[in-house]
Amino acid sequence: MQQKDVIYIDVEDDITAIIGKVKSGKEKIVALVPPKRTGVLQSAVNLRLLARAADNAGKHLVLITGNQALGSLAASAKIPVAKTLQSRPELATIPVVASEDDDIIDGEQLPVGDHAGISDDSEDVLPASSIKGMNIDDETSPAPYKPADSSKSGRKKSGIKVPNFGNFRKRLALGILGALFLIVFLVWAIGFAPRATVVISAKTTDQALKTAIALGPDLVTSSDDALIKSVQQSDKVSQSVDFDATGTKDVGERATGTVTFSTNDFGIIAAGTTIPAGTQLSTSEGLVFVTTQNASFVLAPGGNTKSVGIIASASGTKYNGVSGNISGAPSGVNAQVTGATAGGTEKIIKIVLQADVQKAKEQLAAQNTDAEKKKLIAKFDKGTTIIDSSFGTKGGDPVSTPAVGVEASSGKAKLTLDLTYTMEGVAKSEMETYLNAAFKKTLTGNNQQRVYDNGLSTVKFDEFKQGDRSSTANISATAQIGPKIDDNAIKQQVKGKRTGEIIGDLKAIEGVSDVEVKLSPFWVSGVPDDIKKITIEFKLINNG
Repeated sequence: MQQKDVIYIDVEDDITAIIGKVKSGKEKIVALVPPKRTGVLQSAVNLRLLARAADNAGKHLVLITGNQALGSLAASAKIPVAKTLQSRPELATIPVVASEDDDIIDGEQLPVGDHAGISDDSEDVLPASSIKGMNIDDETSPAPYKPADSSKSGRKKSGIKVPNFGNFRKRLALGILGALFLIVFLVWAIGFAPRATVVISAKTTDQALKTAIALGPDLVTSSDDALIKSVQQSDKVSQSVDFDATGTKDVGERATGTVTFSTNDFGIIAAGTTIPAGTQLSTSEGLVFVTTQNASFVLAPGGNTKSVGIIASASGTKYNGVSGNISGAPSGVNAQVTGATAGGTEKIIKIVLQADVQKAKEQLAAQNTDAEKKKLIAKFDKGTTIIDSSFGTKGGDPVSTPAVGVEASSGKAKLTLDLTYTMEGVAKSEMETYLNAAFKKTLTGNNQQRVYDNGLSTVKFDEFKQGDRSSTANISATAQIGPKIDDNAIKQQVKGKRTGEIIGDLKAIEGVSDVEVKLSPFWVSGVPDDIKKITIEFKLINNG
């Protein structure tokens, strides 16, 4: 009994892993046992790679499977197949795909049985010598593989021909579909497609309107009350500008010391006299010091003395080192700085002045607001009549950082102002409601005219003034007034008629200068009888 390696393939194995297992086998014959479902061996390319690797390694492969599809793939790679480990290996046959190019099928070559379509291509048959001597189990002499008889598998031509009913059915179905499409198209073309547009050129004159109105989002549009409901858009922004702090301030320390007030028996001062704190004393150089305490005297033999603290009236080192007599004491009292004043320093800082803030306000006011205006305009719905002059701002007081009089350590300050930009417009529907009613009043008593164009495209607002609850403005517009022609009456008049007849009838109407009839689709020769399929358009010829 010839020995063999049996390799069981896992579902997770890829083609590289399987090739590795085959090469590592010790025996010359290798039996591969795939699982029921394996994707890696369902590729003809993978099977050819496996066969080539086995051939290079001097191995004879046998695929153990009863799956016909897998057996056919193995045959294309020239790998013999056995149903079990005890079965004799054979090379499976490869099915031939029959051609459908001909509309006539050879009746004598119709397939019989499950194997009638197996090809005898010699290139896909493994020669008997390649499996000679292979012994899967106890069979000592497996029968060599014999290719199928080409005389049985080849297609023979015969005089008997069978019609291909599949193609006949396809052509019949296409013919029926074409007929149905033609019927549907004819129904649509005759019953639904026809349309007519009658364009009437009417002579018109201008009718002007100019009046003062009130605007507001809470108002109800009324031509009689001169009210129009408006739409407001707003955008709150915080604007700021940096500016230079130009003020200076000395915040250095003030010098301090002690002054002694004294009297003698000849001094004229009453008992209980007090020199109050805050008394100013001056040196001969003009330096001023201020007392920080009260100095009270009592009558005593031999005179009185009283010492209190003093502080320089301003900061600076020039107030340091002052001593000796100092003037400014009441009559009969001597004042003398004892010791020497000290502690005075100088420190100059930048501070914000009110003039700096005012200049920054002017810079804010000069900033370009076009971008903010465009943002507000973009918020309005399309078709809204925007009142350009309504663009404005609302805001509080600007805030300076640091505040006026406070140190700006870097010499720079910032002015910030919270603003709300606002703008108003009027919706197209509200504008048309007002204009239609306003111009209709101008036709009172004239039943022979109608408004063809309410002047919506000519509307202008000026002298806009913003109010707390509502705004005011002047509105102007120019409408087109022409002869009164009723659309529905015209539709009834032209339905079912020919183009020439329609043009003659409508041109007879006073104020009509021209008539054009447009029919669609191109095969329509007359106006439909259904007025729903007729459109009346007016082309205005302005006579000023």
